[in-house]
Amino acid sequence: MTRITLYPINAVAGVWEDEPFDQTNLPAQILPDVSIENVSSMFTEDTFSWVHTAMGTRDLETLNNVKYAIVHRFSVPVNLDSGKADQDSAQLVNNVAACLRLIRPMRQSASMMVGNLQSDGRVQIQTFNHPVNLFDVPMAHRGFALRNRDVADLQAVIGEFQRAMRGQFWKFRMSVSFHDGGYFAVPYWKSRFALWCSAVEALFTSQNINHQGRLVATERIKWFLGENTSIFAPGDIPSFMPKSHYTVGEVVVDLCEVRNCIAHGDKIPDRFFQPLPNGYLGESGNIINVLHDALSFIIRTSLLRILKDNLLDHFADSQASDAYFGAASLTRSALTKAKHKMP
Repeated sequence: MTRITLYPINAVAGVWEDEPFDQTNLPAQILPDVSIENVSSMFTEDTFSWVHTAMGTRDLETLNNVKYAIVHRFSVPVNLDSGKADQDSAQLVNNVAACLRLIRPMRQSASMMVGNLQSDGRVQIQTFNHPVNLFDVPMAHRGFALRNRDVADLQAVIGEFQRAMRGQFWKFRMSVSFHDGGYFAVPYWKSRFALWCSAVEALFTSQNINHQGRLVATERIKWFLGENTSIFAPGDIPSFMPKSHYTVGEVVVDLCEVRNCIAHGDKIPDRFFQPLPNGYLGESGNIINVLHDALSFIIRTSLLRILKDNLLDHFADSQASDAYFGAASLTRSALTKAKHKMP
């Protein structure tokens, strides 16, 4: 019996976009038995008829309109319960989805589906997660769709990502977990903000007093990513939209201030909610909107750099990360001493 797990992808880049998706590249193999595919032929108008009385019309349309997905096929002997195999498959596909979300975070509507793959290529869905309608994402992400280079990036890092998520690399794993949790923490923006700040702290600080605090976190982020690095990766802002210029160095202090207000139950200063004079990404926006995009960029870019630059061992635990940042004199004592020496 062939089982199948699908994790829908919201959209691929259209022909009108800067980087149209070349669908001749599908299916694209990501791992053995895991691929990104056009799955529209697997569904019929009756695929979800068995739940039509229990769901709203809009949610049924969402399920029926799934076109692209991360797909895992696996075999289970007919006479055996598929429970354990289904769980393992779900974990595998969730990891691939979490890794793709680091590369190209997108809106999400339909979610995980599991069932039997029939001889005619159609899928008999047996269980699925209720549509999440995840549309309240950071402003820069609202128009994101899958590009060919995103698939290539996923293929390049997924092996190391799997090693990280299966091994004793807890600082990395905690950061990934907080990032994914924050992405689904809607509509409570403070919850998302707090979770994403925790993702940053998991990477850049520890419980050791010499390796924590605002000064330590901000200086390590600037050192690791580059103080003058834009919070928007190339291609994040479409060519037809007005450009927005914010750097890592410009946002880290504000990130810490808002984080501390949320964590300690203080009022967030009004200035963070004042409309930006020239708008933001072609819309009205404020500094909180900027900081959400900045947080996402910092987390995702840091985690991907760890994977690409073979830095995973430095983010296994606090001892490893303390030694890594300590070697660069990025400790509270060293930074305070250097600050006092400044003219």
